[in-house]
Amino acid sequence: MSKMSKKKLGSLSLLLVLVAVLVAACGGSSKDVDLGTTAKGTYSNEYFGVSLNFPEEWEYQDAETMNQLTSEVGEAIVGNDDKKKKQLDYAQTKTLNLLMASQYPIGGEQTGASVMAIAEKLSMLQGIKTGKDYLEASKKFMVDSQLPYEYKDIVSTTVGGKDFDMMEVTINAGEVTVTQHYYSAILEGYAFNLITTYMDDETKKTTDDVISSVTFK
Repeated sequence: MSKMSKKKLGSLSLLLVLVAVLVAACGGSSKDVDLGTTAKGTYSNEYFGVSLNFPEEWEYQDAETMNQLTSEVGEAIVGNDDKKKKQLDYAQTKTLNLLMASQYPIGGEQTGASVMAIAEKLSMLQGIKTGKDYLEASKKFMVDSQLPYEYKDIVSTTVGGKDFDMMEVTINAGEVTVTQHYYSAILEGYAFNLITTYMDDETKKTTDDVISSVTFK
């Protein structure tokens, strides 16, 4: 990848997340599900029974702002491709943007650690029964996006005492290598995903601490 401007570099982590939720799928409405509560350093959601902590100094966005940001960055992915535009519009109707917390403002000139929680409504037609199934479907779309990702094998892990699958993705942005961990599990008819972003050992420790703080009821 050619050297990116600081502005584009600051938006990279959000763009990477958006690619992952643009998997072509048949889902239902998500309007009646609790989006949870975000406060300084904490997030909780009664519907999924999950809570976690993130650094108190981090910035966080509400669902409305997250929807706006994903729409804006989505245009950079789909361009003039009508098929992908329809996929983006549809994905937004069945995807819950639950949490976006970041070390620096998303889309700004600084790139730092971040954590996101998103959930995608599933249907019987998709054939997705495990977090690994969902991550493999996401990977296929990411490969098709032709961005220069590098992937590690999907592995099984536990988060908050629940079984999850995890995929590690890296992309060389010229000035920095961005690494993301996609944690996925099937909960309450949704693919529930936690996505962490880091750039070095220090920011990796921070995001690892966020994942370690996750608890489920």
